[in-house]
Amino acid sequence: MTIRHRGLAIAIAGVTATASLLAGAQTPTGVRRTVYITATNPAGTYVADLTAADLTVREGGKERMIQRVERSEERLKISLAIDEALAPDDPFRRAAYGFVERLQTIADVALYVVGSGTAKVVDYTSNPLLFRAPLNGIPHRAQGGGNLVEALYKIVRDQRGVEGRRVIVILTTEIPQRSSMTASGVLEELRDTGTVLHATTLVGPAGTIAPPTPDSAHLETLDEVERDRLLNEGPKQSGGLRFSLLRLEAFPAALDRIRAELSHEYVVTYVMPEGSRSDGRLSITAKRRGMTVRGPRQLRKIGGSLQQ
Repeated sequence: MTIRHRGLAIAIAGVTATASLLAGAQTPTGVRRTVYITATNPAGTYVADLTAADLTVREGGKERMIQRVERSEERLKISLAIDEALAPDDPFRRAAYGFVERLQTIADVALYVVGSGTAKVVDYTSNPLLFRAPLNGIPHRAQGGGNLVEALYKIVRDQRGVEGRRVIVILTTEIPQRSSMTASGVLEELRDTGTVLHATTLVGPAGTIAPPTPDSAHLETLDEVERDRLLNEGPKQSGGLRFSLLRLEAFPAALDRIRAELSHEYVVTYVMPEGSRSDGRLSITAKRRGMTVRGPRQLRKIGGSLQQ
């Protein structure tokens, strides 16, 4: 049940859908919303014949009229971000290369390396050969440091000018860091740009971090809190997948699951009556027995709280 590929994954708990906001264009009948979802049957197989009759869409707590459901044909624009703290081994590098290679017909991928800085080392391309040297150039020894919240903020801001279905896939660790910003700014950018976030992390030693001092900026927070909030709420809000892994060897399977999710997206178009207001809360549920849908839970607000 994939619709073009990129956005909504209707596959998780039978109720929530992963929809990604594309546009809120005015139409004669009201405001048209477009979101991306995926759907799976009880066996975990992606649904190939999804229709409007299979779904219920509620925004702001009210049911909305579905205009159409179709497979996504919009080209994916994926930012693949790898944390240099991972110290990737050869199977990891091969899995990252395979991820790009298997998506080349439906996606353009950019490669970021995050950690001591945030650097785009490969611009958007469908040519997997351009990733070989950069992937091999990621240090085999973990570098540590860095600021994941700020790195993701920069990446999602970079995507604002990109045409297509925007996706971020972050591969990182679960080690303490410090941040000068909270996760809220990144979550707002994800919502307002319709970007879906998929996050895969490697559980690491707890580590220690020096407490803030009187000289620290007043906004300084422990990124161990803000990073975890972003990695947990970002995928949930945008309709992405979240994996927490115990071994580096589990990354290939996680990347393949994300690839499958991106390759089986549907586009759902629904209409909000003219004059409606929305707080952005979204729920997409399945009517077909045993089917699970995943999509975004939060879209850009329209005019504040829902008009009664």
